[in-house]
Amino acid sequence: MSDPKADKKRKRASQDGSRPGKKVAIDLPAPTVKVSVVPETDEWSPVTAPTPGLSLPSNISFKPYRKARPAARGGHIQSSELLLHSSEHPKIDYTGREEGLGALDGLMKHYVGVYDPKTGELQVMETRNLVLRGTLRAEAQEVQRDNQKTKQALRNTLGMEFGTKKAKKAIASLTENAITASEDAKSTNSVADAVLDSMTESTQNMATREELQAAIDDAKPRPKANLDATTPAEVYPIDYLVGHDEMRTIAVKEWQDAVSANRNIETKSRFVSKRLNKVVASGDIPKIKALRYLLLLLDFHLSLKSGPKGVKKLPQKEEMRKFMGVQDSWIDGVRRRFAEGSQLNKWHMDNLYTHIAALSLIVDNFEVDTYDLKQDLKLEPKAISQYYHEIGCRIKNPTLTDRNKLKITKEEAQAHRIAVLRLPLDFPKTRIVPRRR
Repeated sequence: MSDPKADKKRKRASQDGSRPGKKVAIDLPAPTVKVSVVPETDEWSPVTAPTPGLSLPSNISFKPYRKARPAARGGHIQSSELLLHSSEHPKIDYTGREEGLGALDGLMKHYVGVYDPKTGELQVMETRNLVLRGTLRAEAQEVQRDNQKTKQALRNTLGMEFGTKKAKKAIASLTENAITASEDAKSTNSVADAVLDSMTESTQNMATREELQAAIDDAKPRPKANLDATTPAEVYPIDYLVGHDEMRTIAVKEWQDAVSANRNIETKSRFVSKRLNKVVASGDIPKIKALRYLLLLLDFHLSLKSGPKGVKKLPQKEEMRKFMGVQDSWIDGVRRRFAEGSQLNKWHMDNLYTHIAALSLIVDNFEVDTYDLKQDLKLEPKAISQYYHEIGCRIKNPTLTDRNKLKITKEEAQAHRIAVLRLPLDFPKTRIVPRRR
């Protein structure tokens, strides 16, 4: 008889894709991982080298080069710099360099770890991170040739400047031979012709020297002069220097009443105090308002606080109101006109000084002794004279007539300068360096 177990057929494998009931035993990882750091030595360390934008052949080998970093501390990775180079490729040179501090991850450290699943140990070691890049060998050779030509041109320039007559003659001969056209010289190609044509079109619209000078003058920190003026009074009108709104709101009746009653008016300005009674007594209302606005600017300048790098800072509004003794609308108008935010840089300060100088010309009938404003603004004589020159004035030393008018001696006159505004205006010229041919 046959064995019944031998005749029993094997069941067909499941066709519905269900998981078998029997699970495969796998090696579970160790419950804990022991991490250890391999101490750094003075020998070579591992290297990670990404290749952004490159498909590096697998059979390329590199030669390592190492040099010390200047003033570096730490182990050999921090104290030395590694470079990998390969010239095995027929057309491309591959170079691997460590990214400096300016790179995105210049301060990041890289590590390589080896994990043993049987023992659960992970060994970590610091590695160098180099970025591999490729350079076309022909391009590098072209750059080298260009550098060689530049060096030769510099030698020739030095020889023409400081060489002997014989050396200069030899250099000139080389230059003449280099630029002599040969009979079979190639004509300029179409690309060069297109470039030359575009250069011709672009240079047709270039500004002239006069237009450049006008643009420079408009950008300077000073009131805009009326170049069509026929008298000095038309160069800087009072309404322009003070402003239409300010001319309507500035009140001078308090000054007029005080002068009529022979009461003393105290100010913080030497310039204003010496001229106040005479100007108010003249009854010239626009000139009195110009003097009042000039005092406002001088008090504004005196309230500024020193900041870093020559920048002046505005004090708090309450502090300015208490110091200047005027209404808020006047303070806000001056801040909007001469400050940017809460500070004044050199451009804004120069703009303030030139406006003060222009107002003083109106008060003194366009001939000003700069000494009083120099004292008020705490400027050097050369600086205050330069601000008057910037608005078109001529600067002169006091004559005998001026000394008698100012009631000063000849020795005292050495510290005084007279700024005169007359037509034509005398602005300082900005030197425009011509292009080398």
